[in-house]
Parts: sequence; structure tokens; C-alpha cells
Amino acid sequence: MYKALTIAGSDSVGGAGIQADLKAFASLGVHGCCAITAITAQNTSAVDRIQSVGADMLRAQIDSVLDDVDIGAVKTGMLYSAENVYVVSEILNSRELPLVVDPVMVAGVGDSLSSDGLAEVMIKEMMPLCDVVTPNLSEAETLSGIDILDEDDAMRACEIIGSNGCSVYLKGGHMDSEDVVDFLYQGAEFTRFRYPRLPTAGHGGGCTLSAYIAANLAKGKDVLGSIMSARDEIQSSILTMYDVGKGVKVVNPMIGLLRRAEGLDVLNRLRNVIGSLESLLPSDWVPHSGSNVVYALPAARTVDEVAGLESRMMSIRGCARSIGGVAFGTSLHMATVTLTAMHYDQEMRSSLNIRYDEELVNLMEELGLVVACFESNHVPDGSTTALEWAVSNTIEGCEEFPDVIYDHHEAGDAAMVRILGRNPEELLQKINLLL
Repeated sequence: MYKALTIAGSDSVGGAGIQADLKAFASLGVHGCCAITAITAQNTSAVDRIQSVGADMLRAQIDSVLDDVDIGAVKTGMLYSAENVYVVSEILNSRELPLVVDPVMVAGVGDSLSSDGLAEVMIKEMMPLCDVVTPNLSEAETLSGIDILDEDDAMRACEIIGSNGCSVYLKGGHMDSEDVVDFLYQGAEFTRFRYPRLPTAGHGGGCTLSAYIAANLAKGKDVLGSIMSARDEIQSSILTMYDVGKGVKVVNPMIGLLRRAEGLDVLNRLRNVIGSLESLLPSDWVPHSGSNVVYALPAARTVDEVAGLESRMMSIRGCARSIGGVAFGTSLHMATVTLTAMHYDQEMRSSLNIRYDEELVNLMEELGLVVACFESNHVPDGSTTALEWAVSNTIEGCEEFPDVIYDHHEAGDAAMVRILGRNPEELLQKINLLL
């Protein structure tokens, strides 16, 4: 079992701090140990009170864990006071453990989580010890002493913060840019990470990201690999954040664990619906190239997170039949349709393709389904793929989210009808409606 230690504050609402760290560790298969630096009385709207646990108690917690457990990596979060920083740095200075420093100074709800003089002591004591420090924009400004107005400033701040030899991962979520651009400064070299900008990261985003990095280090990954994996994971955590109280949403640190559980549910539900489709689907609705039905994980972003038939459903002796089972990453075509639809509505996680038939399309419209047509041969230069562009262009042109997207009849035998739904059961309902 991999093990990691988090040294941070306790968040009474459970969205950040120690609570988020332990959940993030667990979601990646890492046992989490902890040492609490301070107790906060806070919720999703404000931090009402902070009380330090005291340097002696902090030291006792860390020593107790390290004397007994073979820790693979350490992550620090809210240290709160200079006194606590001295305790942590003194202990870790004598041990060669991968260290991630999340220089927490302000809560996600905007309240201070540090006492006077913390930044100066962090720079002096913690930066030389850590493998990677993960500041956001305001923390990077504090640690570097410069204002960050553009990417050049961000890179200069990284160089200043990393002058003691640590790697710096500057999170760009608070920068004014169309996409989020993060900067990794490592050994005098920069790596940029560019991601689509999502809604506000919510409560616990910084804690969860740094905990993911520490968990990956504990599992033996290097700094670059740990950050790349963690950054992909936090993107899903933000996409699936949820309401706990009346204030900001809470980032979902358990998305990895939930995704594995969801994966079993996705496969089981898909198998059940495929069995029903084989009984119901008229064989002449199956295209010459075959039909596939897919179902994506929540917040899916890649083809590997979309399950489908391993071999397409074909018309065999007058019946629709599938050969093989269901698995993730098996259908590029329908996975692309579904992932593109999810870009506009995260709930639209399933799709099915059948053969184009004008009478069938007319029936769909008569029954009240929202039907839209695209011409896949009219694709502008520079588009990602013809199918992705066509689906995006069609959805954007509809007043309501479409139930059905079909090719123009000029596409000939390649023309298809693609039925969209929230889940496979909804696709089955739409098929039943047409029969």
C-alpha cells in the first residue's frame, strides 16, 4: 500500500484542507496520514475562526507518523504560522522525502489563512526543501515579490520562487486568458499546460491538486509525470464539483474512485440495453457499416472514457446482432459524437447510430423529437475533425438541444442518424417511440 502524509489545517465543512487531502489520496489508491496544523471554523461562505494546534502538538503528530510509517511523499498545505513552518522544516530537513508545498495563505472564500510573516519564513525554510511548490497567482506574487500581469511576469515569478532549486508549478486559473495556462518551471526549463477554462474552481481546488501530485510522487512517478496526471484529474474534479452549503461549490476529490465505480455501472447498463436493442431494432435500420451504442463516464473527456460495443451491431440473417462484448475506448466515431455533445451538456452521455431514412427522420419530427441535419462535407480548414466540427456546428445552430443529428441525404450510403440521450435507457425509449 502506498502511503503519503499531509500536514495542513482542518476544514470543518470538509471541502479543503486535511479532509480534501485524505480523500484525494484515497481516490488514487494511497493511504493518507495526517498532521493537523490548525483547526478552522469555516463553511462554504466564510472562515469564522482559526486556532493553531501549537508547535509541540504538531511536532508530536509528525514524529509519531514518521517513526512508524514508511511514507512515500509529504504534502504541506495551510501551515498558518511561522512557528509551524520552523517545526515542519526542521523535521523534514533530516529526511529525504518527496515534498509538495501548497503555499496556502488565503481560503477559496477569500479569508486569510495565515499569520503575519508567514511568507518570508516559507521562502527561507520550505522552498529549499521541497520538490515542487504549487502557488496560484496571488501566492506567486507574494512569494516572488512581483506583480504578475502577463505570461512573461508569470515566468519571471517562477524563476524567482525556484531560485533555491525547487520546481514551481504556477496555476493560471486566476490569470486573464481565454484558456487556463499553467507553468511548470523545472531545472531552468518551462513547460506550459493549457486547458479549457472551466467554471470557478470552487472550494478545495488547490488542496486537491497538490494532494494528487503528492499521491503520484508516493507511487513513484517523477515530478513531471505526477503533475501531468494530477492536472488531468483536477480537471475532472472541477467538472464534477457539487453543492454542500449556500456558498461556493466544493471540488470533488473522489472523482478517481467514483469513476472506477461508475465504470462498472456504465458497462452493466450498456450491456442490458444492447440486449434489448437486439430484440427491438429492425435489421434494416442497421447501417451497412454497423451500429454502435456508447455511454460515457461522467465528465468524460477522452475516447478511453466512453464505453461501446467491441464489434459493431450488424444485420445478420434479418436480425440486429452484436458480436463481442462492451469495453471502454472501442468506438472512435460514436465516442466523438458523445464527447462533443457533452461539451455543451454534460448530461448527454450516450448515443446510437442507425441508417439514414427520410421517412424515419420525418417520423421523428412528427413525434416531437428535436431533429437537426448537418452536411459533413462542408468543413472549414483548421477544424479538429469533420465529425466533431459538424456536431458542434449543428448543436450551436439549434434553439433546443437536439435529440437527433443526421447526415444530409447527399451523403448516400454513408448517411447516418445519430440519436443522443442522457443514458442508454433514454436511447431505448426513443427507439421504442419510433416503433
